[in-house]
Amino acid sequence: MHTSTRRVTALVGAIAATMTATAPAGAAALAPSRITVHATDTTPTSGQLFRLQGSVWSSGETVPATVRVKTFRNGAWVRLPGAVTETNRDNRYNLGIRLQMKGERLLRVIGDPADPEISTARRTITVTVH
Repeated sequence: MHTSTRRVTALVGAIAATMTATAPAGAAALAPSRITVHATDTTPTSGQLFRLQGSVWSSGETVPATVRVKTFRNGAWVRLPGAVTETNRDNRYNLGIRLQMKGERLLRVIGDPADPEISTARRTITVTVH
């Protein structure tokens, strides 16, 4: 092996080790969060409007966040079109949902805090559409 090849290999290894060592530390520094979810109806009829309401919390306080809803379909979480909102000035969300597909539906409500120092919160609920 040539001297320059060894130096490049050593440099790449050192960079990779540095990146590996710093990445988990940055991820671990995020403050934990949780999201509350209350459904106004867990057994809606197909096409009926129901609401998901709640807050995103971190360190015992509500925090501003973007809230999105996904559904589990064909083995993957899929975003529901239009099911996204920002929390209001009281840091609460109130999101209207209409589901067409009948049967038991898993909904994942995701709260992404505005503060990048706070982790994303998720909660899954079950709704049965008639």
